[in-house]
Amino acid sequence: MKTLLSSLMVLMLFFGYQNTPTRQISGIISSTADGLALSGVNIQSFPSKIRTISKVDGKYSLKIPNTDTYLMVNYLGFQSKKISIGKSNLINISLEEDVKALSEIAVVGYGTVHKKSDITASSSFITTSEPLSGKVAGVSVSRGKGKITSSADEKIIVGRYDREDLPQSNQLTAGEWNDLENWPFWKNLMNNQEWSNQQQSWGFNTSKRFKITLRDKNNAPLPNYQVSVFSAGKTLWKAQSNYAGIAELWTELFQSNDYGVKIVVSSPEGEPLYTKTFDQQPRQLNVKLNVEAKKVKNLDVMFMVDATGSMGDEINYLKAELDDIVGRFSREDGLNTRTAMVFYRDHGDEYVIRDFGFESDLKNVKANLLKQGASGGGDFEEAVDEAMENAIFQQQWTSESEATKLMFMILDAPPHHQSAKVRRIQRSVKEAAAKGIILIPVVASGIDKPTEFLMRFMALSTNGTYVFITDHSGIGNSHLEPTVGQYKVEKLNQLLYRLTRKYAGLDANMAKDLRNFANNGRED
Repeated sequence: MKTLLSSLMVLMLFFGYQNTPTRQISGIISSTADGLALSGVNIQSFPSKIRTISKVDGKYSLKIPNTDTYLMVNYLGFQSKKISIGKSNLINISLEEDVKALSEIAVVGYGTVHKKSDITASSSFITTSEPLSGKVAGVSVSRGKGKITSSADEKIIVGRYDREDLPQSNQLTAGEWNDLENWPFWKNLMNNQEWSNQQQSWGFNTSKRFKITLRDKNNAPLPNYQVSVFSAGKTLWKAQSNYAGIAELWTELFQSNDYGVKIVVSSPEGEPLYTKTFDQQPRQLNVKLNVEAKKVKNLDVMFMVDATGSMGDEINYLKAELDDIVGRFSREDGLNTRTAMVFYRDHGDEYVIRDFGFESDLKNVKANLLKQGASGGGDFEEAVDEAMENAIFQQQWTSESEATKLMFMILDAPPHHQSAKVRRIQRSVKEAAAKGIILIPVVASGIDKPTEFLMRFMALSTNGTYVFITDHSGIGNSHLEPTVGQYKVEKLNQLLYRLTRKYAGLDANMAKDLRNFANNGRED
């Protein structure tokens, strides 16, 4: 009886609400400081609590009951505002910058908090004493995956701008953490029960790492040399040496091995130059070959981008950063640069994969980039496995020997956690390592800890690094704090550009690796 009465009350409330007279209010939201329109502002009407967000031109529209009396307006980096609803259906709103909220920036590491004053000064790091508000527009949207909706359940698609409509680049902030360069820290994580179960969950066993470093007759690093490890007639792992001549080998990443190993080093053209068998797997090995290193001539850069609705809070800022970064590639002297893009969503959306193959014409790359927006989704997981297969297996990566191959994976959600899809992810990672494709995840707001660790597994398996967008810019939803040590906050734009130059061997950062030849591992 109690259940029946409750149901009747719900029905009465529902039909009573349906019969309540409504009105449509609308307007434009802008910044008081400069009059510019603000997109992604959260507007909620009370007491009905119906909400929407402002669109790319600052406009909003809300159908509300006549009984509502006020609006609450919230936007990161600006002061919240309460607006009385009068008789007019046109309500334009201007927001004041919240100087106090964004005047201090902290760098937060694993278990530590660092004040802004502790950050080393650098042009690429945030060290200014000026507040970020006004310089960085914030975005406030629904935290969940799936559609971003207004009170009328109208889908809002974020994106598809002309270039002049893109936000200013150099706004998003990010950090980088390289687990290969912080190996003791990673080993401690994998010995911690709280985090070690991530290895079993994703099927990545990183306990058997074998680092081999190659140098030429003049002690210069040898990039793009092929290194393979065999055991009992089976190929355990293949990799290519990076800009510092380092190849990372994983003898038990996806399967166990109880036997000794044979190492074969081949030239970029496939000619075997070094072979050695070990009864027990060494941890690291330095090899000097009687050859002369060649300079990298080709650069392939792939952007694999999650384009589901949950990326809507940051997609246009990311597009602005990528548009700027891609434009710099043409200015890299001596490099033949090609860029490709793979956008993905999930089954049931407008598309699952939308790919644009490698292009040397940056005008075409930028034109394709500007057409993309964020929409769809509906659950947490997305078609990451299919996007990786498309990017790694189906795209025409350069076959030239003197090449750097980078794949930036920009996302905020994992693949569907099904055994077949996890195996496809593993297969793609193994193929990327064999081809010398360096995976660099760039995670946005919305990821969880399992996603973080999966991305870090992928990065270290392919000699890559882990990049995470931070809250310091005030843009987008809250970002997960990674389980890492102390890191520096950089502008995402500068960080990705720095990593591109580093892995292409364009920066003179290899002296440290060369000094370590005599001190680390054994040399043949």
